[in-house]
Amino acid sequence: MPIKDKTILVTGSTRGIGLEIALTFARDKARVIVHGPAEDDELHHAWEHVQAAGSDAVMIPCDLADSAAVRRMFAQIEKQSTGLDVLVNNAVFQKKAGFLQIQEQEWDHALAVNLKAPFLCSQLAAEMMIRRGGGRIINIGSVHEMHCRRFYAPYSISKSGLLMLTKSMALELAEYNIQVNQVTPGAIATDLTGPQRQEKLLSAIPLGRVGTKQEVASMVRYLASDEAGYITGSVFVVDGGLTLGFCASRPDL
Repeated sequence: MPIKDKTILVTGSTRGIGLEIALTFARDKARVIVHGPAEDDELHHAWEHVQAAGSDAVMIPCDLADSAAVRRMFAQIEKQSTGLDVLVNNAVFQKKAGFLQIQEQEWDHALAVNLKAPFLCSQLAAEMMIRRGGGRIINIGSVHEMHCRRFYAPYSISKSGLLMLTKSMALELAEYNIQVNQVTPGAIATDLTGPQRQEKLLSAIPLGRVGTKQEVASMVRYLASDEAGYITGSVFVVDGGLTLGFCASRPDL
């Protein structure tokens, strides 16, 4: 089935990499479900942008830290569409704090959004995909699933857990023709990676530049396409070589 016929949910698709992924699928005429944590101007603007790119897009606000809200979101998806072909678990929460300063509620929220929500979204999506004969789940990780980053312990730990969730799901869902893979970006030019941090990272990136959102989105698109029909349980690192030992030798990164 070509991408233009697929229904695709991209969590956290109001900005950054998530919005670029949604726009990439929209250009292929997929039916994109644009998600944000609340029904606000940012969600409406993203939805309008995705529609303008060529998608018969819908938007659904949902607080991913609220399990009941996640279940309601999937009930709405099932009601409004014929099913779900692709789930992209992209939404993320990160907050800078030293280990001794991390508040319990911040820890809980990071684990809820970054790990529990992908688990629950994937479980609910898989149930829908099984009824359709298969599907794709693509998780968006981080190079910090492999290398610690100072002051971001909950983020790094939750991304490390997401990596094993990807592999566990791939192993168990293969019999249902559901492929599960992960895209792990490195330093990507977004509003979360400002010019100062980008400049700091350049010396640690063998390719000598930060990546683009489109380079990440293109990998996600490939994994959703028929060309990736024999790939599951794999991790695709899009980092310009950042994780080739450079991160470990630069504790200031």
